[in-house]
Amino acid sequence: MKLAHFARILAVCLALSAYSSWAFSVRQRESKGSEPSDLESVAGIPLLRLKEAEALWQDPGTLFVDVRSANDYEVGHIRGAISMPEEALEQRFPELKSRLEQASSIVVYCKSVDCGKSLWSALRLRDAGLPQTKIYPYGWNEWFNHDLPIAGLGR
Repeated sequence: MKLAHFARILAVCLALSAYSSWAFSVRQRESKGSEPSDLESVAGIPLLRLKEAEALWQDPGTLFVDVRSANDYEVGHIRGAISMPEEALEQRFPELKSRLEQASSIVVYCKSVDCGKSLWSALRLRDAGLPQTKIYPYGWNEWFNHDLPIAGLGR
């Protein structure tokens, strides 16, 4: 295996470990009734709380990217979000690249804090030259449960 490939795999493993550790600490704190973890980023990518995500949603320069499956997106998604399933990121990226580059912020989300697709996708977008990428780890479930603007089959 080439050294460069090994280094990339190691970097991704470290980022996933940090994300997993953060998610676990949030779950522990929530079960105790305290505030979420103070961790503000994973692998240098900012993690957003609900108020921050909502404020960015109000900004017309922000682009929300739903990395759940196309079926999940169809059923419901954050209003204005584009669908870029994590599994199809390489195929969809070329057609969306200019739109992503023009965004002042890119907010990547999936279903919840237990979903690692947002981290994987955000890492790949940042590595593709999009440093304005952020992760909304609580994603669709939190947004929907707080009755924030959504679109899809049910709306």
